[in-house]
Amino acid sequence: MQTVYRIGEGDPHGLAVREVARELSAGGLALIPTETVYGLAVAVAPLLDGSLPIDSAPDAPLVNGAEVPASDTGYRRIFKVKQRDLTQTVPWLVADAAALDAYGHDVDPATRALAEAFWPGALTLIVRARSTVPAYLQAPDGTVALRASASPVVQALVRQLGCPLACTSANTHGFPAPASFADVEQTVLDGVDISIDGGMTPCRDASTIVSCVDGAFTVIRCGALPIEDLERVALAAGACRADATDPGAR
Repeated sequence: MQTVYRIGEGDPHGLAVREVARELSAGGLALIPTETVYGLAVAVAPLLDGSLPIDSAPDAPLVNGAEVPASDTGYRRIFKVKQRDLTQTVPWLVADAAALDAYGHDVDPATRALAEAFWPGALTLIVRARSTVPAYLQAPDGTVALRASASPVVQALVRQLGCPLACTSANTHGFPAPASFADVEQTVLDGVDISIDGGMTPCRDASTIVSCVDGAFTVIRCGALPIEDLERVALAAGACRADATDPGAR
């Protein structure tokens, strides 16, 4: 039976952080609270350093032309638990704005301004991915989604691990993202190695996702932060308005 650590609201209990970080470092899959919704998380370091086994089956899938980790790794199990296609990208939870340049390149001024104004917080920013980001972790257009979370639990895990978390909402396809541990589906709980029960999340809504990669302020997903506030900062930093909003979630 997997271990569940119950913590006080917003309290990154030291034992919980150490044990979850240990599981993640080994390539495991964790259920964690963020300030928005509960997420399925894996450590990014094992994905970047090549320490995870690669799927070598004759019919192994390729994503963006690249080999992917084996089916029993935490990363692959995200997609099994969520019942989503492996080509769906998984956003990263990062420490701070320095991650824009660590994992992205040619970052535009509007994206930097948004990070300065709203990080840490419920804002996910799309940037062009550096070549060090494996192709299977990128969107088909060569981008990666980054967010500096305001959750003390996430911040403590990122510090303990020394790397970002690849993290997506802890729900199966078609079900709502859970804002409390009590709302997490049993199939999701059964699919992870370790969990943190932090009660109800403060925002109770998914993060807002925006992109200024092409110079236009584009809303990828409406979420916890008001679009008007984000657009005001982006336009002041030199972005232009996009004509359409893509409601698709990352």
